[in-house]
Amino acid sequence: MALVRDLIPVINVKTRKKFEERFRYLLDFEGVFQIDVADGKFTAWKSWNAPADLKEIKGLRHNFEVHLMVAHPEIEVPYWLEAQPQRIIVQEEAVKNFPFLLKQCEERKIELALALKPETPLEALKDYLKQVNYLVLLCVDPGPSGQKFQWYVLDKIKALRQKYPLLNIEADGGINQNNLEEVLKAGANYLALGSALFEANNPKQQIAELRQIIKKYETKEK
Repeated sequence: MALVRDLIPVINVKTRKKFEERFRYLLDFEGVFQIDVADGKFTAWKSWNAPADLKEIKGLRHNFEVHLMVAHPEIEVPYWLEAQPQRIIVQEEAVKNFPFLLKQCEERKIELALALKPETPLEALKDYLKQVNYLVLLCVDPGPSGQKFQWYVLDKIKALRQKYPLLNIEADGGINQNNLEEVLKAGANYLALGSALFEANNPKQQIAELRQIIKKYETKEK
């Protein structure tokens, strides 16, 4: 079975006003987008994160994932489950009670995924890969959008794809039109982009153009 390949727009901002501004570009977006949540403890960056407020934002459906860059995911996950995302991503480096997190998500029929910092070795995943089918490899340090892509993460993506051909692998951070095809070649099938989309002159057009790059890659691969 072929894996789906697509873009995942990332909203990683400091205020609700900025969140709603960026979300407006995604009102007719067909696909999943990501809300980045940083608590200022796991990483120095602190983003706007108020799961209860999401219910007040017009047009917000449940077509989003939440990336928790937080020091205590076991505390935060239950709050975000109330927002009913499709997927919750937690940092492997912060997890202390994985069975608890998995049970919480399974009870709500919400997918649980794990993310790795660039420097965290793939060996850290060995106890989880029978229980999750979605991994996120960060290509930048956890924190704000707009960081420089760390190329060595491509080797980790290649190694993971070779060993697990049907695993969903999301690459996140520093991806743009200049390196997108290389990330696809390495084996990622989901590509999370923030500043490359929302800081473009026309974010909607940028999304369409980057999706065309993915389609051309798939055609060439066949």
